[in-house]
Amino acid sequence: MPDLRFPLTLPGVPRRLLSRCAGALAGIPLPRPARRLLWPRLARRLGIDPDEVPGTWQDYRSFLELFTRPLPAGGRPIPPGTRAWLSPADGLLIDHAPLRPEGTWLIKGAPYSLEELLPGLPLRSLSGYQALQIYLAPRDYHRYHAPCPLRVESAWTGPGDLLPVDPGLARRSLRVLVRNRRVLLSCRDEEERWLGLLFVGALNVGGLRFHFDPTLGRPPLVRGWRRYDPPPRLDAGEEIGWFELGSTVLLFAPPGLALRAAVGGRVRARTPLLSPEGAREH
Repeated sequence: MPDLRFPLTLPGVPRRLLSRCAGALAGIPLPRPARRLLWPRLARRLGIDPDEVPGTWQDYRSFLELFTRPLPAGGRPIPPGTRAWLSPADGLLIDHAPLRPEGTWLIKGAPYSLEELLPGLPLRSLSGYQALQIYLAPRDYHRYHAPCPLRVESAWTGPGDLLPVDPGLARRSLRVLVRNRRVLLSCRDEEERWLGLLFVGALNVGGLRFHFDPTLGRPPLVRGWRRYDPPPRLDAGEEIGWFELGSTVLLFAPPGLALRAAVGGRVRARTPLLSPEGAREH
């Protein structure tokens, strides 16, 4: 049976306008009695875990507030002394692959050049690196977190389309990871190794928010880099920001880290995703 959402991927569809309208509707406050009735039903339909929704249903004035909720206080504690890199987001691990010597990454049959994904970076220094793609569905927790202790040296903004990133709709020909609106964080870990976090917008998800820079990812979007001096520092698992609804996160990680999750399976923010090769994490 054809996916009824397919027409949204066609040329000429006003996806930015549709996304702005969806965002405006999602932000409309509802009366408290309506929240008490509507949100639990919506959560059951989408598969949202009520144990990970802080407070009461009535606390969430709008659909957008519910979808961008934080974790409960003390939720998902990180074991002291862990050396594992944590998942930056909840979602489906779509792909995990090495970056190729010729400077490409094949994602679900679609070739992406690293110059497109990581514009303006010294790509020759990324030999042995690996890339992971996490897709956030509507059911998922929509905030993103630091995978390890890091500092953000710079950020790149790429204005673009808002094509769907749902794996069922993101056809090879769409190449959504370089056509869509996106923000790339260029970071260093405690060992001075480079790592990158690429946040990709999608249909109905034009908004990306960052605690350390409230203007990053916000209109007017101007293509290019911004440098941070001093660079913001984040602890492992610390909240970076959030998607306004849901989308995709790409993590570019250095050599020497082994995947602890299965491609095609679900991952959760603030839980181990990569471990130093040879290390035993409990």
